[in-house]
Amino acid sequence: MLRFIKHTFTESVFYSHKLNLLGSSALIVIYKNGLTSKMMQHIASKSKHPATVFLNLNEISKPRCKIRWFNQKNEIKRCGHGSLAAAKCLIRHFNYCPKVFVSSSDELFNINIKRQKAHLKLQTLSLYKTNYTKELTTLFSLPIKATYSSANKNSYTVLLFDSKEDLENLQVDFNGLAKAHNNAIIALSISSSNNEKAVAHFRYFAPQFGVNEDAATGSAVSVIAPILFRLASLNKVKLIQKSSNGALLQFIYNNAHVEVS
Repeated sequence: MLRFIKHTFTESVFYSHKLNLLGSSALIVIYKNGLTSKMMQHIASKSKHPATVFLNLNEISKPRCKIRWFNQKNEIKRCGHGSLAAAKCLIRHFNYCPKVFVSSSDELFNINIKRQKAHLKLQTLSLYKTNYTKELTTLFSLPIKATYSSANKNSYTVLLFDSKEDLENLQVDFNGLAKAHNNAIIALSISSSNNEKAVAHFRYFAPQFGVNEDAATGSAVSVIAPILFRLASLNKVKLIQKSSNGALLQFIYNNAHVEVS
């Protein structure tokens, strides 16, 4: 297996020293042709990082580069923090980053470089209001104000809560959630709707996909951005993930796309 691995690096994203938020990390593996999916999963299973990112050596110098992400148990379908970590890693060590990462499902993760800093640009996902409140209320320890979803399966469901304190105190029945619901859950509260200093808080739960709670979730912004715009007309927000590590994600929402840094 080792003969196929050319480079390995680690990279952290979404941290804030000022706010004492640790963000999240990723193991970046740059490999030569021959590394199989089974090998990738085995490598990821031994990693201490929430995501292990695989990039082909033949593609990292091209404008478009295929990307795959794994956690310790499964291949990840969408991974914003892993994509941004890969971009930062390539800029740091190779002084170049592809303009687009392409997932196994052909979703595009665009990278904008501004002053040698990588920004992740995602297409946002459409949301509709759902009646999941009754279905989910027994799985969460605090009242749910409303629920929205981007799809019925393997996507995201957003639960609205009153305050960041609710998110901090929220208890979740992970076993029950994994059995009862097909989507990853984003628990969200809006703390300030001042356009100049808008702040929102969230937590991310995905026991269905092998992660009870994620530390820092960049891909979730593709759902959070349109819901904050829909509910509070906000398009530029400081987003704080209330995980054990804590994470700071800042984004700008514009024309069905969101740019995350």
